[in-house]
Amino acid sequence: MFFTDGRYKVTALGSKAFKTDKSVKTIIIPKSIKNISNNAFKGNKKLNTIIIKTNKLTKKTVAKKAFKGVGNNVKIKVPKSKKKAYIKLFRKKGLSNKVKIK
Repeated sequence: MFFTDGRYKVTALGSKAFKTDKSVKTIIIPKSIKNISNNAFKGNKKLNTIIIKTNKLTKKTVAKKAFKGVGNNVKIKVPKSKKKAYIKLFRKKGLSNKVKIK
C-alpha cells in the first residue's frame, strides 16, 4: 500500500513510481495528489487495486501515458463525484477499456 504518515504531503506520482516494488498489490492515492506522470504504474504485474481519493486530477495534470502498463485485471476506485470525468480522463491517458472503474 502507498501512503504517507502525515508529515509530508505528496503531490505527484513520478514516472514509473511503482516499478521497483513489484510486490505492491494495492495503491491508495491520497487527496493531496495533483499530478500523475507517464508510466506511473508500469511494471507491477501483481497490482490489482488502485484507490484514488483525490479529486484534483485534470487533463493537464495527468500525463498522456500515465496509465500505460496497467493490467486489464486492475480495479480502480474513484470518488463518486468524479467518476464520469475520471473514466473519460483515464481512458484518454492510456487506461484500457477492459479495466473496471468504480
